Amino acid sequence: MTRAVGLMSGAVAVLLLVGCGGDGGDTEGSSTTSSSSTTSSPTSSEPSTPAPTADQSTSTGAVVAFIEMSDEMGGSFTGDLSDLSNVSRGEAREDKVETLKIYRSKQWRSTGSTGLDDLRETSSSKDGAKVSVCVDYSDVDILDAKGRSVVNDDRQERVLHQYTVVHDEQADKWFVSALKDGGPTC
Repeated sequence: MTRAVGLMSGAVAVLLLVGCGGDGGDTEGSSTTSSSSTTSSPTSSEPSTPAPTADQSTSTGAVVAFIEMSDEMGGSFTGDLSDLSNVSRGEAREDKVETLKIYRSKQWRSTGSTGLDDLRETSSSKDGAKVSVCVDYSDVDILDAKGRSVVNDDRQERVLHQYTVVHDEQADKWFVSALKDGGPTC
């Protein structure tokens, strides 16, 4: 059942971008604005995906790292999908891998950077947290093998996302473990 939900979430992320809708130590209730600035264009000798630059010592930093790596890997036809383990676990990792496999099978790549607004932790415990963020896709495009956009003109460009983030005590880092996307426009 979890796998089916995960695959469905991955498909929803693709649909949001393509079809119908558009993918520091903060304390509870605090708000920050952040923007990922990773872009890439594939080349024949691309290196593997770099380690995330965001600080995963916080739950919100883990979300930024996940988005940065998602942008980086979506813009490439190469890159080891297992690198997603550096920023995600469980359902979130499985969903993102499935989405990227779909992109690669269709020879799609993303361009631009996913923007993040009103990034905040909405609840937390020692082992996990919930993070809310308004994801801005206005700078993101998905191109086919011929360089044509496959994004519908009427997609939602700003969508509320809810992330579940877990703390790995041994690594002393936070990792995105699940997400709900396709929320209301924010």
